[in-house]
Amino acid sequence: MFFRAEIIKGASFDPLFKIVFSYETDSVKIERGYAEVLRKAPRPLITYDSNTAEKLKLMDKAKLELELLNIVISYLMSKGISRSKKGNIVVNTA
Repeated sequence: MFFRAEIIKGASFDPLFKIVFSYETDSVKIERGYAEVLRKAPRPLITYDSNTAEKLKLMDKAKLELELLNIVISYLMSKGISRSKKGNIVVNTA
C-alpha cells in the first residue's frame, strides 16, 4: 500500500478539513484524490470528490479513512490545542 496526503491549508478550518491524497493498493490507484473530513461527534464524516468516490465503490475504505483521520490529527497536534477561559477546547488552525 502507498499513501501520501496533505491538508489544503487555505481551504481547511476546524472542523472541516480538505485533503488531497494519493493512494495505491493492488486493486485501486488514485493519483490525486480529494476528501473532506468533518470533525463531528460521534464519528467524523468523510466525503470524496465524484471521481474518487467512483474508484472507491468496490473496496473497503476503512484503512484509507484511518489514514485520512491520522493526517487530520497530526495537523491538529502540530498547530496546538489549548483551553479558553471558560474551559472549552480551542484548536489553533490558522
